[in-house]
Formats: sequence, C-alpha cells, structure tokens
Amino acid sequence: MKILHKFLLILICIGILSGLGFVLGRSWLDYEMETIDALRTESDTELVVESGSTAAGLINRLYMPKINRYLIKYWVKKHSRLAAVKKGYYLIPKGTGPEDALSMIVDGREMTFSITLVEGNTVGTALASIKNNKNLKHVLKDGFSESDLKELLKVSYRSAEGLLMPETYSFVKGETDEKLIKRAYGDMIDFLHREYAGRKKDLPYRNEYEALIMASIVEKETSVPEERARIASVFVNRLKKGMRLQTDPTVIYGVRDRYKGRILLSYLKDDNDYNTYLISGLPPTPIAMPGKASIMAALHPEDTEYLFFVAKGPDPKQGHIFSVNEKMHNQAVQIYRQSVKEYKKKHAAETDADK
Repeated sequence: MKILHKFLLILICIGILSGLGFVLGRSWLDYEMETIDALRTESDTELVVESGSTAAGLINRLYMPKINRYLIKYWVKKHSRLAAVKKGYYLIPKGTGPEDALSMIVDGREMTFSITLVEGNTVGTALASIKNNKNLKHVLKDGFSESDLKELLKVSYRSAEGLLMPETYSFVKGETDEKLIKRAYGDMIDFLHREYAGRKKDLPYRNEYEALIMASIVEKETSVPEERARIASVFVNRLKKGMRLQTDPTVIYGVRDRYKGRILLSYLKDDNDYNTYLISGLPPTPIAMPGKASIMAALHPEDTEYLFFVAKGPDPKQGHIFSVNEKMHNQAVQIYRQSVKEYKKKHAAETDADK
C-alpha cells in the first residue's frame, strides 16, 4: 500500500509540475506574443515586398531586434489572415505595429506617388515631365517624341498636342510611363466625348476635336476662371461672323522657339498655319493641354455679342475688357496702354527708391 501511495503521490506531483510547466510555458509564450504585438517601427519605412516574401520574413525586416523565427511563425499562425502578403512597394509609417503593417500589405495598400500634367502646358512639356519622374518605370525609348506619341496613341491627327488630360495622377511604384500616358489620353477622350454630347446648340465646331482646339485657345487666353466662358463667346461669335480669331497664343505657338517673350510685328505676318491673324477659322491642332474648365467653357460659352477683348493691365489676374465693336475695343486698348504706362512709371520709381 505504501508503494501505491508513493506512486500516486509521484503521479500527482508530475501532474502538478506538468500543469505548472504548461501554465508557465503558456504565460511565457503569451508574453512573447505581446512583445511582438508591442513592436513599433522607429521611422517611416519604405518596404519592397517581392514575390515569395513571407509575413514572418517581413516582420524581421521591419523590426529590431531580430525575433526567433519559431516565435514569429507562431505569431503569424495566430494571425492567419496576415499571412497572404501581396508584392508591391509600401510605406510603413513610423510607430506602426506588426498587425497594422501586415494588414497594409495584405490589403495591397501600396505607397502612391503622383505627377501633375499642368493645364496650358504643351504635350512636349508633359512628356519631359514624365520622362524626368524617377518613380515611374520607363519603358518608352530614349528620345520619345511627339510623333512617337501619335503612334503610341494610334491617332491620325496632325500632332498629339492637347490629347493628354492635365491632371494630378497617382500611381504605385513600377507603373510605366506608357501606362500613365495612355491613362491621361483615355481621361481626355472620355471627358471630351461625354461633355461634347451635352454641348450648347449651334456651336461652330464640326466635331469634338475642333472643340478641343477652341478649349486650348481659351486655356491660354485667360488665367481668370470666371472669364473662360466669356472668352469662348468672343471666339465663337467671331467664327460665326467669318472673322479671323486674331489670338496671340496661336501666333506664339506657330513661331515656336523664335518667341522670346514679346510678340513682334514679324510674328503677326509669319506665314504658318497657326497664325490666326492670317488664317481663317481655327488652327489645325490644339496649342496646349486644356483643362476641364476650359473644355466646358468652349462647349458652353456665354451668350454675348462681344467680338473683342483686351487685358485691363499688365497683371493677368486683372482680367479683360470686352467690347462689341472695334470703336469700343480701341478705347479699351487705350485703357490698357495707360495702365501699362502707369505700372512702368511706378515700378521705375520703386526701383530708384531701393537704390
């Protein structure tokens, strides 16, 4: 009996020790899991996740000190949803814990970059901006030109000018320059097509492309948003009456690199297809990338009888004086010249005072 009692006592002790060991082991494991949960990134961290990456491996890349791989595997097993990481380029903010970091990666919330194609710029300027963006993947050949762009977009217009929508585009690391260009083209065509269908009646445009040409002129003629539809009305009225547009931005576009900041009399006499002081109707292509507001102005001009406009003064933000006939326009021109004269006199006086 004594032997039996000793045996039972030993079993009880073993059971107690085993239970205690389990409890202590479980407590230790829970402590280690809480330690992993409490980890935080020490700074904003850019993380490239390649195909074949594992959640455990990413945790050890993000946090210091390195953690025992068996503990990480156990932690990942407890957070099984976080195991299916997606490749990409991620920005993990400072102070982010493992669960939130892996959630970003599992959900594919990649780091985004942006590029802005500016309203009023030429397509050549837009291509240069795209080429110089270091976060795009460049697959287009060196020296990719406007003629190459026509081929890429599969368009038969004289040039690809004006065909990209000026907008701020977000993209993830690895997006190609070709994809971004096609996106900008698609946005322009979709917007133009949709808005042209609801255009104002009796406009002197034969098609959507002519409306785009008009929008590009409006874009270059004013920096005052409220004036766009009124500017468009002047050109629409002139087209309907068979008058030449006589708009300086088309002249500047026509002489290209010869323009050095001032419109010379020789430019107004220059024989090119964009000189609206010599040609009738619209120029053959847009002269810049028009934004959505200028497109809407070209498609919904104000109802006016204006045929002329001139700047109020040297500051573009002052806007323009609009006239219904040449006599009124000549008077407005005198107001503009007087304003410029006073501006130069004031500027000269301020310069002398600073000496």
